[in-house]
Amino acid sequence: MPDLPASYFAAFSIAKALARFDISIDDIATKHLVNDSRYVEPGDIFAAVIGTFSEGSSYITSAVAKGASLVIAQCEHNDEHGTVYKVTEQGNNATVINFFELNKQLSLLSAYYYNEPYKDMDLIGVTGTNGKTSCCQLLAQLFTKNNHKSAIVGTLGAGTLDNLEIINNTTPGPTKLQQLLAQFSYADIENVAMEVSSHALSQHRVDANMVDIAVFTNLSRDHLDYHGDMATYADVKKQLFLGTSEQVWVLNADDQFCQSWLSQLPSENRRVMYSVNEINKPLLENDEYLLATNIVCHNRGVSFKLTSSWGNCAINSALLGEFNVANLLAAMAVLLIKGIALTDIAKCTEHLVPVTGRMETYGAEGKATAVVDYAHTPDGLEKALESAKAHCQGELWVVFGCGGDRDKGKRPMMGSIAERFADHIVLTNDNPRSEEPAQITADIKLGIKEVNKVDVIIDRQQAVISALSRAKTNDMVLCAGKGHEDYLIIGDETIAYHEREVVRQFYQGRAKS
Repeated sequence: MPDLPASYFAAFSIAKALARFDISIDDIATKHLVNDSRYVEPGDIFAAVIGTFSEGSSYITSAVAKGASLVIAQCEHNDEHGTVYKVTEQGNNATVINFFELNKQLSLLSAYYYNEPYKDMDLIGVTGTNGKTSCCQLLAQLFTKNNHKSAIVGTLGAGTLDNLEIINNTTPGPTKLQQLLAQFSYADIENVAMEVSSHALSQHRVDANMVDIAVFTNLSRDHLDYHGDMATYADVKKQLFLGTSEQVWVLNADDQFCQSWLSQLPSENRRVMYSVNEINKPLLENDEYLLATNIVCHNRGVSFKLTSSWGNCAINSALLGEFNVANLLAAMAVLLIKGIALTDIAKCTEHLVPVTGRMETYGAEGKATAVVDYAHTPDGLEKALESAKAHCQGELWVVFGCGGDRDKGKRPMMGSIAERFADHIVLTNDNPRSEEPAQITADIKLGIKEVNKVDVIIDRQQAVISALSRAKTNDMVLCAGKGHEDYLIIGDETIAYHEREVVRQFYQGRAKS
């Protein structure tokens, strides 16, 4: 997306934004508001928050040296709020303002500074353990095919489908997010589909009151190294659905956590339920809904019968797996809420393309089919294997590992899941970080009883090539965990590794085992 012109910032000021928090300051010519000192440019405002792992005040000197004209620094006591002082560093002068609980208010302050851009579009927040990226990508495709200008913010980047800017986090920090929304507003974007991670909600990067449509995909074990337990993790996710009474919800009736939320969430909000399991139909009857039945997986994708509050029809898609049917229902629900006709949506589903690194298939004549997927949680791996099994005509292989310095409890769980679905298991690296790769694979093997079906090949590229080389024509090889990523983190080093390219080159005959 193009950056905002200088004239955009002349229309309002940081003084006006701070005045909303009863902080008075003379107007200062500024550019962008940023909360990462590495990206400060001359004239920017640096927001120094007290973060989870570090304090922004440690970076004030660096930010001023880079030319920050103003620093808003989080203070720990309310009586310091609004205190103004000066800092000089390497010839650059900056005004510093103390701001109480800046970490909690930065999202709102950023919105005020960028002239509340979220009001110029429909902001669709998608949260859940798995499916966020797929839902956002499917939403962008469906909106585009129905002539509605749309953008996405998430794992694969930020911007329109044909012009994505790489961002550092699934959900960017509050200053970057509002900057992006301002760019979208300037480009007349109508809809923004945004992945909302649990970290983003916990760290107040996103204000639920700004989200027009909140989508819930599912909840399963992940990030317990950060949240501690599932109850806390679930409560954090639920925060997205505590916006204004005008906020509309799209909820997965098949998820147990969602079922428990139905009686806890406010009753006045409009909600649309979706399901791929007819047994949960009673949960749908009191609300608007979409229900997929007669789901058939075939070598061209998947088809199903849709029953909904907007009518019934047959749906055909090139997407793989039942879990992608759920993702598609969630995306379709958003478009229906927006008033787009079901018949128009149904026509577009036939032309959807698989999301990058999400059940993305590769193959060649006489070779096994490879599927590259980002599944890196127990539930994600189970759904990917279950889907691959439904499409596989021969034996099913899986190549995967687990991340180091993360939740160790999920490792044997993922081993058990792999054993339940796959005929052959190849354990390998997946961002071991500071841990010994052999210890991680040993932890995974604790969940596997039939160790004779397991090979351990630590080098990830060799593991993938080995599985593809040994698999027979009708077999399927699921390469799980890396998806769209183009790196491996081993120790303190980030190494270039592009699994999709490894697979592609194998089929082109250039990869050597």
